Amino acid sequence: MKNRLFVILFLFAMPVMAQDKVKLYDEMCDPLQAVFCDYVKAQSQTARISSAAGEYIGTLIDYKFYGWGLFVSSSGAKSYGQYRNGKLLFGLLLSGNVARVGSDERYVMYNIATGDIIRWHTVEGDMPLAYPLVASPEGEPSPYTFRKEVCKNGDIYLGEFYNGRRHGYGIYLSANGDLWYGNYRDGYRDGYGMLVKADRRISYGRWMGDTKVE
Repeated sequence: MKNRLFVILFLFAMPVMAQDKVKLYDEMCDPLQAVFCDYVKAQSQTARISSAAGEYIGTLIDYKFYGWGLFVSSSGAKSYGQYRNGKLLFGLLLSGNVARVGSDERYVMYNIATGDIIRWHTVEGDMPLAYPLVASPEGEPSPYTFRKEVCKNGDIYLGEFYNGRRHGYGIYLSANGDLWYGNYRDGYRDGYGMLVKADRRISYGRWMGDTKVE
C-alpha cells in the first residue's frame, strides 16, 4: 500500500519536477563575475554625473560608465546593472510600463501592469511565445512574471518571479532609501549585485541573502 501511495504521489509531482526553467537571457558565470568585479575595483572610481541626458550613479573607468551603476534618463527611464565602455552590458531597464531584463543581444520584456512576458529576443531574433513563457490556451498561468511586491515593513521589491517566488533580476527598495539590484534564486538574494545607499554611496559584489560575501 505504501509503495502504491509513493508511486501515485510521484506521478502527481512529475509535471512540476520535469518543468525546466527556460534560459531567457545570458548571464556571466560566477568566476567571470568575480574577475569583472576585481577589475572594476582596481581600476574604477565611483562618481555621480548629471547632464542633459540624465543622471548616472556608479563606477567609471577612463571617464566612461564601466562597472556597476544606475542611470536615470531625462525621460524617466531607469537602467540598473553592469556597464562596459559607456554601454549597459547586462541589466534591468524600466521604461514606462515595460521592463527589460538581459543584454541587447538576448533579453526578455515584461508588461509591468500585467506581469506577463511580451517579448523574448535572442541573437536569432524574436522568439515565439508559448507556454510556459505565457499562459497556455487552456488557461494555465505562466510561472514567469514580473511584478511589484510590498513588504510589511514598507520595503518594495520590483522584479522577476518564478512560480510565485523572487527569482531572476530585480530591485529592492528599502524604506530607509537604500536600493539593491541583483539576482534572486528561489526567493533569496543569491549572486552578484549592487547596493546604492540613500546617501548615494555604492558597493557591489556577491550576496547570499542579505549579506555581502565578496
